[in-house]
Amino acid sequence: MGRPRLAALGALFATILCAGETSADTEPVPAQAPHTITVGIPHTVGPHSAGTSNVPCQGGRFPSGGGVLTTSNGVFLTATWPSGIGWDGDVYNETDTPQTFTPVAICTLQRHTTRFGTSVNVPPGQTATVRATCDPGQVATGGGPNAGARGTGSDSGQAYISQSSDIGQQWVGRVTNHGPRFMILQTYVRCADTPHTAYASGPTRLAQGATGTAHVECGPGEVPTGGGGLGNPAVDFNESFPTTTGWTVRATNHGSVPLDLFARVTCTRP
Repeated sequence: MGRPRLAALGALFATILCAGETSADTEPVPAQAPHTITVGIPHTVGPHSAGTSNVPCQGGRFPSGGGVLTTSNGVFLTATWPSGIGWDGDVYNETDTPQTFTPVAICTLQRHTTRFGTSVNVPPGQTATVRATCDPGQVATGGGPNAGARGTGSDSGQAYISQSSDIGQQWVGRVTNHGPRFMILQTYVRCADTPHTAYASGPTRLAQGATGTAHVECGPGEVPTGGGGLGNPAVDFNESFPTTTGWTVRATNHGSVPLDLFARVTCTRP
């Protein structure tokens, strides 16, 4: 991985709380109050298998958004979505060795609601999109699609995410099913009635078969509440996660021509 990703991770891990590893001397460290980046415990996913994990928010907080960190360009996201008081992440490992992945939640005391779209079946080899919409007067703070594993083994959870991003009051989730059986896609959005602003990165051009990273920053004085990215349906996400001041997404071009990748972040003033 390149130096920009290492720098982003260094900034992130300087301000996180590893769930399940707290002590009397360790408290959640807010990026800027009232939002806290909470990183879960790394989980192992076996070769050519699917895996799922969750990170809970703490101290009465709930997620405004979240993402997933991974350790390999051969690991692909199949779900990143709000679940109860935490954030879920699902992946599929295409490599021949075990890999790790870690869910990340942005947690807040601010009041949010969760809305979801109309789920669809995704046949093998097909691409599908689901939109989730906030109530009138609310804006999207974060969200994500869930097309994750409905079982275990080499034929589970191969619907890879190629879009997880806001559009005003909506969150859009898109996947392409690389596996041999039908998957189900649902998209979730977290909503609030406080002002938020969305930002997009410039394009990162990915050559055929290449993996690359896009990053976008919040405005001055703002903190991220959620984020993701988008590209062509052949640009599949390897990871998508917050930094203390923005959002990073890494993806692989499975298409036959060069394609662009964009990161998006939703931000607010603390």
